[in-house]
Amino acid sequence: MSRVLLVRLDGIGDALVCTPLISALRDAGHEVGLALSDRNAGVFAVGTAIATHVLTRIPWPQHGSTPDSRAQADAEIAIQHYDVALIASEEPEAYELAAPIPQRIGFTTGWAKPFKSAWIKRRVTTAIPRAATVRGADAHEAEILLRLGRDFVASPPERDALRLRRWIAGDIPVPQRHGVLVQLGAKWNALGVADALLQRLASALRERGARFIAAPAERIAMQTQFPALTVEAPPGTRDWIAAVDAAAALVSPDTGAAHLAGMIGVPVVDVFPDAHFDAQTRRWRPWASSSIVVRASELARAPEALIAQALDAL
Repeated sequence: MSRVLLVRLDGIGDALVCTPLISALRDAGHEVGLALSDRNAGVFAVGTAIATHVLTRIPWPQHGSTPDSRAQADAEIAIQHYDVALIASEEPEAYELAAPIPQRIGFTTGWAKPFKSAWIKRRVTTAIPRAATVRGADAHEAEILLRLGRDFVASPPERDALRLRRWIAGDIPVPQRHGVLVQLGAKWNALGVADALLQRLASALRERGARFIAAPAERIAMQTQFPALTVEAPPGTRDWIAAVDAAAALVSPDTGAAHLAGMIGVPVVDVFPDAHFDAQTRRWRPWASSSIVVRASELARAPEALIAQALDAL
C-alpha cells in the first residue's frame, strides 16, 4: 500500500474525470491525498482523501497560486509523507508541489512539445506519453488519467456510476430523481449557439418543466439573458452537486456539469463544438451515465425537436 498524492490544479470538470483513477487507487488499498485549486476543491466527498491541499489560484491570465496558500500546501504535503505523486495538471506549479515526493509520475507529449517534455522529464521519475492535442487523443480522458496509476492498480477503469458516485456524493442515498435540469452559461455562446436559438430551446424545455441553473458568477447575466426563466445558482459546490444529482436528465454544453452527471449516473444530453467533434466526444463525453452527444451546429435546424428526441432516447 502506498500514500499517493494526486495533483489536479485545473477546473472542476478536470477534477471530476479523475474519479475513476481515485476509485481504482482506493479500491487497491492505497491512501490518496488530493492537491486541488479553489476552483475544484469540494467536488469530492469527505472521506475520499486522507488530506486535501487547496491552492488559491491567482486570477487569469497569471499562473500559479497565492504565496500563502502555496506555503500552506507545501507544509501540509510534507507532513503526509507521500510515497508517490501522480501529476495530472500541466501547470508548472503542479510539478513544484510534487518535487519533495520520492516517486513522481507525469505526462509528456514528446516531440509535439519538445522543450516542455524535456522540462517535465527532469522533474519526474516516470514520464507517461500522451497526445498533445485533443485530435490525437486515443481514449477518454478518464482512461488516459488512469495511465498515471497503471503500476498501482490492477482493475480496468470503473464505469459503475453507483460506485463512482460515492467518491463525489458520499454516503447520501441516490435521491428520487425527476425532471430535466439545464445548465446555462456563456459556454453555449462559445459553442456558436446564437442567443435567439438558445431562447427557443430554453422556452421549449421550460414547457417540459425543466429547471435552469447557472454558476453563481453567471446567474445575473443568465437571468438578464433569459428574463422569462427562473435561473437558480447553487451557492456552493456541494449544493451544485445535489442539484445535478436530483435531476432525471441534464442538458448542458460540454461543461463540468456534464462531467458531474456522467460520474454520478444522471443521463446527459451533451452539446459539443463542431470542431474536432469525434475527437472531442471520444475524450470528454459523459463517462458512466447514458448520454447523447449533439453537434452545436445541429441545433440550428430544429433545436426543440432535436433535444426532445435526445431526452426521449436516454
